[in-house]
Amino acid sequence: MVEVIISRNPWEDPEEVARVTIEGEVIGETPTAESLRDRIQDERDPIISEYTDGRELLRYLAASYSNGYVMAGYDSEDSRHILEDLSDDAYGRWAKESDFDTEL
Repeated sequence: MVEVIISRNPWEDPEEVARVTIEGEVIGETPTAESLRDRIQDERDPIISEYTDGRELLRYLAASYSNGYVMAGYDSEDSRHILEDLSDDAYGRWAKESDFDTEL
C-alpha cells in the first residue's frame, strides 16, 4: 500500500493519529482522522477539493502535516519513491499498472 502516516510526538513517543492511502481512504478513529475524512469528502474545501489524484493528496499531506509536534511521513521507501521520485509520465504508467484506484 502507498500511504502517509501522521503521528503526534514523533520524536519522543510516536502516536499514530491517521493514515491516508493513495486511494484517499483515511484510516484511524482520532480527531485528526475524522477531520481529514470530512475534508476529503467536502467539495467546498478550498485546498483538498482541488486534488484529483491520490499522489497529489499524499504529497500535500506529507508537507502540510509536518510541523515538529505532528509529523507526516511515507509508510515506506517505496511509497516515497512513487510519490516523489517518479516523473509524471512514469507515475501515470505506474498508476495504470497498479491495482490502486488513485483517482479521487
